[in-house]
Amino acid sequence: MSDDRQSGLLRDMLDSAILIRTYLVAVDRAAFLADSEKQDAVLRRFEIIGETASRLSPEAQAMFPDIPFRAMRGMRNIIAHDYGEVDLELVWQTAEADLPGLIKALERHFASGGE
Repeated sequence: MSDDRQSGLLRDMLDSAILIRTYLVAVDRAAFLADSEKQDAVLRRFEIIGETASRLSPEAQAMFPDIPFRAMRGMRNIIAHDYGEVDLELVWQTAEADLPGLIKALERHFASGGE
């Protein structure tokens, strides 16, 4: 897969992570758990993040040793295939605790000329 394709996947991952954070501005845990539209939007973006993680080359993944690509793919698989088993508490925690680090790592990559 070309470097342009890998860069595009990383950009898709970053864009989806930023969108999740945008969807959750001024939304607390209780509001998220009560709002199926917010849940749907966030889940869709996590699905995209997981799908991009599954398409990244081992070389691209190696550039980000602290990003849990396998867990991202696993979350995507649960959302897509075992949707009745989605743990919305875990989705909330992931959005709150893990996305800021992902965003920071990917923004740093693109700011340093990563393509």
